[in-house]
Amino acid sequence: MASRYEEIARDLRERITSGALPPGTPLPMMKTIAEQYGVSDITVRKATSLLTREGLIESRRRAGLYVREHPDRVRLTVRHRQMERDDLGYYSGPETQHWRPLPHPDGERTRVTVSPAPADVADLLGVDSGTPLTVRKRILGDPDQSEHRQLADSWIAEWVTVEVPALAGDTGIGGMYDRLEEWAGRPLHWREEVSARMPSPEEADALLMPAAGTPLLRAVRTTFFPGRGRQQERVVEVQDIRMSAALFAIGYPLARGASAKWPVPAASIDFYQAHGQAEA
Repeated sequence: MASRYEEIARDLRERITSGALPPGTPLPMMKTIAEQYGVSDITVRKATSLLTREGLIESRRRAGLYVREHPDRVRLTVRHRQMERDDLGYYSGPETQHWRPLPHPDGERTRVTVSPAPADVADLLGVDSGTPLTVRKRILGDPDQSEHRQLADSWIAEWVTVEVPALAGDTGIGGMYDRLEEWAGRPLHWREEVSARMPSPEEADALLMPAAGTPLLRAVRTTFFPGRGRQQERVVEVQDIRMSAALFAIGYPLARGASAKWPVPAASIDFYQAHGQAEA
């Protein structure tokens, strides 16, 4: 059975998502809500805190609580995840061709450090969690829309930093992927996984996400050279890409699997007779 504050949150949530309380509408005063439901201010505060974490409402200083424009109610910019290329090198999707590196707070546009690898990144790179790896950290963004940006951390495999030392510094025109393909003399391949989580305070600041309750979209892209003969594939980099779910959605073609080949088996004559239709 739901607690009282969860019931209040559910009622307010339904009013928000149905449009009865449209974006920008102030919520009733806490005292008013408490009287309406016959509960204490503490119970109301727990209900509104839940809705704040969900990103449905926000607190405005000295003005109270207001309904936010929620991602489910707006038209998001769809990021089509595919590798493209122009004279400057590779980029992930046509919507970001004009994006450029933005400066970090210290002025650097690409911050190259050695840091402990996160657990999932370490697993993809075949090392223990926390192994110190070279990472290239960038903020990429739209020069014309300051809030359209992403964080991109490129974690480089240990063997790559030994065999392609240029990746620890300025990679020049074409960037890291050009240097890797020049070194190997063959093309890179990519695969990607998309998930969501809440941002850290540092990520929220860098992505200009001031409101609580907005999750990150996280695309983890693995870059590798496919295997040859008995040689296994070699993973060269894992890129951790984060963007605001309040602004972006992920789009991709949905391919037919081998079991869904066309043409599919036709329905039997019994089906059409049962439905009063001529056989197609």
